[in-house]
Amino acid sequence: MQFHVDPDKASQLNLRSGIKPATILAVLPAETNVTKISEHPSDSVWWVVNADLNGDTVQGHVHSSYLKPGHVEDVTPVLSGDYPEAHMKMNGKSRSMDGGRAFPLDEASMPLRTSNSASELVKIINFLEPDNASHKRYIATGGKTFCNIYAYDYACRCSVYLPRVWWTDKALIAIAQGQHVDVKYAKTVRELNANMLHDWFIDYGNTFGWKRVFEPSDLQSAANGGRVAIIVAKRVNLSRSGHIVAVVPEHDGITAGKKSGTITRPVQSQAGHTNFKAKPSSKIWWDDARFQSFGFWVHD
Repeated sequence: MQFHVDPDKASQLNLRSGIKPATILAVLPAETNVTKISEHPSDSVWWVVNADLNGDTVQGHVHSSYLKPGHVEDVTPVLSGDYPEAHMKMNGKSRSMDGGRAFPLDEASMPLRTSNSASELVKIINFLEPDNASHKRYIATGGKTFCNIYAYDYACRCSVYLPRVWWTDKALIAIAQGQHVDVKYAKTVRELNANMLHDWFIDYGNTFGWKRVFEPSDLQSAANGGRVAIIVAKRVNLSRSGHIVAVVPEHDGITAGKKSGTITRPVQSQAGHTNFKAKPSSKIWWDDARFQSFGFWVHD
C-alpha cells in the first residue's frame, strides 16, 4: 500500500535500520513516497517500508504516525541538458596559500588517480596532508573551516567532479537552452559550501557519476577498492557550516570503527575544526542533531 511523509506532521522523517534508536539510513523529506512492506512484530506503529529516494528504492523502518495514505506525483520542473563541470582556471594556487580557495590547486607533481587503486588514493591524501600546519589552504582561521575546499581538492586529484563553484540558476537555464556559458565568478558561477554540496549531490550527483549508498560499510568497501567515497551533511541552522569528508582506504594499520562486527565509522580524511589525513571518527557525527540530513556517495 502506498503512503507518503505527511507534510502537515513532519518536514522530514528518519528512515532507520530498525526501530528507534537504530541507525538512521537516510532522511526522507516531506511527501517522499513509501510502500508499506510490513509492521514490526514487536511494535506495530513502526513499519518496514520501501522508500523512493533520489531514484533509488531503500528499505528501512519508519514511525507510521508521520505517514499519510496515497502517492504524491513529482511535479518539480526538471531542466534538461548536459551540464558541464564548472572550475575556476588554475592560476598558481598552492596548499601553503591562505586565500584564493575558489581556485583549484596548481602545483607541480601533484598525484593523480588513474585507476581504481587504493594505493593511489592514499598517495593523494598523503600529498594533500590537511593536518600539516604549513598547508594554510585547509587550516581553520577566523572562525572559518574548509572541509569543502579539501573535499574539492581530493576529488580533483581523484579525477572525479565535485564542485568548488557551480552554475547560477540563470546560467543553468542558458546551458539547458543550448547556450555556451563561460565561468565568471559571481556572475555565472558561485561558491558552494558544505550545506549547498549536500543539495548538489541530490540534484546533480547522478549526472556526474555519483551513486548514493546507505551503509557505512558500503563506503568503506568502495574506498578499499580504490573508488571515491564521500559523506556530506547539511546543518539544521543553515547559517552554520555543514560538513563534508572523504572516506579513504584502510591502510597502514588504520581501520574502520566497528560495532558488533559491523562498520559504523569508516576511515575518513578531512579539513574542518580539526584536520586529519586518515582515521575513523570518534562518533557517528552525521547522525548528530545539528544536522538535518546527510548522504553517502560513491563514484567509480
